[in-house]
Amino acid sequence: MHNKLESLMGRFGTFIYHNPLKVIVVMLLLLVAPLSHVPQIKFDTSTEGFMHPDDPVLLTYNTFREQFGRDERIAIAIKSDSIFTLKFLNQLKEIHEAIEEKVPFLEDVTSLYSVRNTRGEGDQLLTDDLLEPFPTTQDEVNEIKKRVMASHFYKDLFISADEKMTTIIVETDAYSHVGEAKESLDEGFEEEDASDTTTKKAFITDQENAQVVDAVLAIVKQYEKEGLEIYVAGSPSVMDALKSQMRADMQKFTRVTFLIIILFLFIMFRRVSAVVYPLIIIILSLMTTIGSMAWVGAAFKLPTQIVPSLLLAVSVGATVHILSIFFDRFNKMGEKKDAISYTLGHSGLAIAMTSVTTAIGVGSFAGSEVAPISDLGLFASLGVMVSLILTLTLLPALLSITKLKAKKVERLGRLDKLMQKLAHIPIRHYKMIIVTSMLLVGVALFASMKIELSHNPLFWFQEQNPNRISTQVIDEHMNGTVTIESIIDTGVENGWNNPERLEKLNQLSQKLETYSDAHTHIGKVVSIATIVKETNRALHENSEQHYSIPKDANLVSQELLLFENSGSDDLEDVVDSQFSKARVTIKLPWTDAVKAVDVLHYVEDEVAKAFPNAHIETTGMVPLLINTFAQAVHSSVMSYFIAAVLITFMMMLILGSVRLGLLSMIPNLAPIILGLLMMYVWNVPLDMFTLLIGSIAIGLAVDDTIHFLHNFRRYYLESGDSAKAIEQTFFTTGKAMVITTIVLALGFYAYLMAQMVSVQNFGFLTGSVIVLALLSDLFLAPALMMVVAKRGWIK
Repeated sequence: MHNKLESLMGRFGTFIYHNPLKVIVVMLLLLVAPLSHVPQIKFDTSTEGFMHPDDPVLLTYNTFREQFGRDERIAIAIKSDSIFTLKFLNQLKEIHEAIEEKVPFLEDVTSLYSVRNTRGEGDQLLTDDLLEPFPTTQDEVNEIKKRVMASHFYKDLFISADEKMTTIIVETDAYSHVGEAKESLDEGFEEEDASDTTTKKAFITDQENAQVVDAVLAIVKQYEKEGLEIYVAGSPSVMDALKSQMRADMQKFTRVTFLIIILFLFIMFRRVSAVVYPLIIIILSLMTTIGSMAWVGAAFKLPTQIVPSLLLAVSVGATVHILSIFFDRFNKMGEKKDAISYTLGHSGLAIAMTSVTTAIGVGSFAGSEVAPISDLGLFASLGVMVSLILTLTLLPALLSITKLKAKKVERLGRLDKLMQKLAHIPIRHYKMIIVTSMLLVGVALFASMKIELSHNPLFWFQEQNPNRISTQVIDEHMNGTVTIESIIDTGVENGWNNPERLEKLNQLSQKLETYSDAHTHIGKVVSIATIVKETNRALHENSEQHYSIPKDANLVSQELLLFENSGSDDLEDVVDSQFSKARVTIKLPWTDAVKAVDVLHYVEDEVAKAFPNAHIETTGMVPLLINTFAQAVHSSVMSYFIAAVLITFMMMLILGSVRLGLLSMIPNLAPIILGLLMMYVWNVPLDMFTLLIGSIAIGLAVDDTIHFLHNFRRYYLESGDSAKAIEQTFFTTGKAMVITTIVLALGFYAYLMAQMVSVQNFGFLTGSVIVLALLSDLFLAPALMMVVAKRGWIK
């Protein structure tokens, strides 16, 4: 079968030589459709973008947003020792009004300037703005300060306990405004149609969120120049910053990878065609992949940002093998037709198998429960296969129509001499290599049990990044920037007019606010109970002793009705229009999702115990992050299993032996296991990015193993001498293995230039595992073949 396939590949090479223009035209026509969609590619860094549209957690979150609006808010914190002065309050007013005027897609802006001030005057309930009328004297400011510091509601929301930080909370619309202008123009031309159905509006887009953040930052920058110390945090700001870094990083390490590829291709072949043609293959493969993503509406997300560099590195590997064999043969024989036919016959099958195994490695992510990881698996594997097809068709066709001159080369170049020397090491010391490898793998497996799990997008930023600093500063002073949202549905209209139920909610809120563990704490709880207590106090001459839930149901209903009629719309944020569902907002500092599991379970358990007969749903930023990482871990384990099984099967098929196929996985898996040791030594956590390394690395590592074992088996069957077969393999395939590994590793090491810490870790570890894979194929694989040959297992 091997001989027949290799013979077929050789004949295919001859066909391409005789019909190069037809091959080029056909391949380009096939790529027109995906290439035309490249300009439509989009970027998405939203938290919900990590989930599939039918994910139950996302559906719960969307239902929550439809009812209560967007829970992700931007917090603008101003730090000052003189908050309660006329000068500062005037500056706060200016910033607040500038935000209302210049920031698009706003739902609400709340600060000390506009926050509700619930109080009673005689029989009246007033809920006007805190600074209305605006103070004109310091005495009036001092009076306002007393009210602010006495308020339970303001603390840790709009004023810090030490009186040195205040916040402006920016809440945007939950829904997108895209297409609104067109809809308004079309309204006058619409005819009544009983068959019309209401379509769901789309939620605010990543692009609209970016406009909001940009407008906020522009205002903040203006007032920072005036000497104010301002911090901006909140998930909309953090996610937008991640998107900006992602785009900058993609452009940076794509350029670096291109430069590395150009440099090494030129050094290796010293021919313009050997540089230009691989670049054509690489660019077409990359653009086809990106165009395909845009065609089906898949956006670039944080994990999928590695697709371009991955395809660049993988694509060049196949082209180097083709060019290396082609020019060696062409320089020796001087006949282009013979060189093309020989190249495809000699290495075409191995290259096809390596690309298939690489596609299997990354394609194992296609079934991931995390949407961008699923996209990574689907489109990266598509790109690998596109690159394979172009390498086996377009590259030989381009070589066929190019005028080439054979070059005289030295009998043995430097790399040839190095490969000759390296070949003797596994031949002479194969036992020591096997034992040492086993010991290292054992140590690595032990160390892997101590690696920490982590999912904290905030820590993907560098320590000095303004977003990371701002979030940590606000968390420290205001006790949190993210939330857990609990929806308690009584199933009864006016269910939350019940004083007993409200008192349970009040006690639950007080209990939750006492929670603290080694990693986080609950900073504040806001619910309908907060409004009821404020209203009750205001209607009892603003007496603090009446900051409680009334025991009379009629009084509760009366007070809520008065609050609704007072002009404040704050009830909409905490209860539905039927008063059957209540929203409980639990605010806490930005915490690693892995370390926030305990607090989430605590909240869920306490709410369930307090309201055993109610329907309870928990959502918000923290549960979304926890769900995303849990799915990523589960999906990655499944991906590793799928990749390992399928690649093992491929190795058995390629080598024609179950025993050899299983043995061949040892040099493939060993580098990945040693990568875990590196993670432990350098204290790199297992996060959303490093979870990807296993399947990607095994898909890449197996390439060199296939090339080595494929050629070793051929030479061994010819000579029956394992040492001679190893030397011949090193001298032919070994050179291409070294060059492709250098290019691959440097392509991933280019990620070290990224701004995001997680991407740096991914690049460093993947590059290092690829280097370890080369060492494994140059030493461990030949050592194992020495044992295999001695036992007579190759037939």
